[in-house]
Amino acid sequence: MANLQAATVAYWRFEAGPANTDVIHTGNPGVFDGAIPDASGNGNNLSSWSQGGGSGFSYRTDVPDGQIAAVRMTNRFSVKNTGAYPAMFTSGPSGVPTGPDLRMITPAQWTVEVSYKAEANAGYRTVISRDARSVVNANGDLAAFYLQVRPDDSVGVSFADVTGVMHSAFSPPGWVYGFNFGSDPEGVGVGWYNLAAVSDGVTLKMYVNNVLVASTDMTLSGSTNRSLARGNVSGTDWTAGGWAVGRGLYAGGHTDRAYGFVDEVRISNSALGPGEFLFASRPRISGFSGKGGTVSFSVAGGQSGATAYILRTAVASQAQSYWTPIAIKTFDATGGFAYAAPLDSGVGAQFFSVRTTSGTLVAGPLSYELAGGSSGWSADIRSRIVYAMDGAVALYNRHGTFRKHVYANYNPSVPTAQANFDGWMDFGGQIGYRTALHELSHTMGIGTASNYRNFIQNGTWTGANALQQLRQFDGSGAIPYTDGTHFWPYGLNYESEGGTESNRRHVLMVSAFRRDMGLQ
Repeated sequence: MANLQAATVAYWRFEAGPANTDVIHTGNPGVFDGAIPDASGNGNNLSSWSQGGGSGFSYRTDVPDGQIAAVRMTNRFSVKNTGAYPAMFTSGPSGVPTGPDLRMITPAQWTVEVSYKAEANAGYRTVISRDARSVVNANGDLAAFYLQVRPDDSVGVSFADVTGVMHSAFSPPGWVYGFNFGSDPEGVGVGWYNLAAVSDGVTLKMYVNNVLVASTDMTLSGSTNRSLARGNVSGTDWTAGGWAVGRGLYAGGHTDRAYGFVDEVRISNSALGPGEFLFASRPRISGFSGKGGTVSFSVAGGQSGATAYILRTAVASQAQSYWTPIAIKTFDATGGFAYAAPLDSGVGAQFFSVRTTSGTLVAGPLSYELAGGSSGWSADIRSRIVYAMDGAVALYNRHGTFRKHVYANYNPSVPTAQANFDGWMDFGGQIGYRTALHELSHTMGIGTASNYRNFIQNGTWTGANALQQLRQFDGSGAIPYTDGTHFWPYGLNYESEGGTESNRRHVLMVSAFRRDMGLQ
């Protein structure tokens, strides 16, 4: 285990297998057996609630990556819930770890990592939690820690500190795309999300696939000690300070089950940087040449858009922090770049290395800003509009190319919300993620472009692109309908129409309508 981070307190890899067999649980359901080993060597083993059945798990060969570069280990299996009540948990008072006791720690700095392939639903999906009650001053029913996906498909972390203050950092909505269990129970073709929540005692950060998606300055809370709380009150089926995988805890009851696939859970008592995460990009140097007074090589395996530093030293055994930075590069769309420069004739032996940072969210062609006068809006109105617009714009950019800049305004005289083709949006009586997605479609030409009605016949849309796109979703007999202002299905005209897959299909339909109208 020498290649694990020294700060690792627990690491569950789920590598026992074989594929499609149940994760072992001996004894009665809910009784800790520690059959899932802690790869850190600290003895903080994990237990499934039952062997298969409603609260168990089964091994799968679907994994986020076949190699865990950070620890130089092969990754063969993940686990998937076998029923409606998934739950794995750490030991209670009877556990005897050989290293730091995960149940007792209250670290000032920490990192929690997990890989999750989500099942889409309209609920909270808590992937990792820490059991407790009466640790949050404002709400004693909250537990000490939640790493979760929320109903609007935002992903983030909330935790209680030892003073009773709750801190949170969540991405915009629409960040996690899950699979539909009814039509695709194994999530074929749906991606994994490598999640990492990090607290350095000052800033709380949430990373998804090594990209920072949320950050909160915890000093603004006024808390004087932002160490992770443990709690002292236990319940009949949970222990204060214990950790759970696949469920949350609220008001002392198990809840918010994380349906889907889980892999590679690591808890550390230090604030790791993105380059230290389990699935961080590990760039590789190849094609090295030092001929003709020039050094040249290629680098691959990086993260597109991230910054890379070329380092050089004359002493290979020297710690990398002492190597000399000689150039800065940016990884291209393929995750690589080429480097060439004259050799330094004043240096004898020369060794080169590449150090990289985490990538950042890349702005897409669709952008927005708040309308003039937004400084006069109430803090609640402003935060709700920003949250909705951040998520809606990100989803449009993720699933299409929309070259437009829009303005988000608050107009209390508007009963619901409205928008026009010039890019102006008014939020009034309705402010939310679904509303923002719907109103963005009007800025894109739905019911507002000058030639929109040219494609309408007897209440149906006749454009070939939208017709083809809808039939890919709903079959050969599907027909897109429109009243001249809105379309359906997937127009997100009502709150009941929203959802992970419906939101994605909405954006793809808008893109298809625009192709029919010659707008892109």
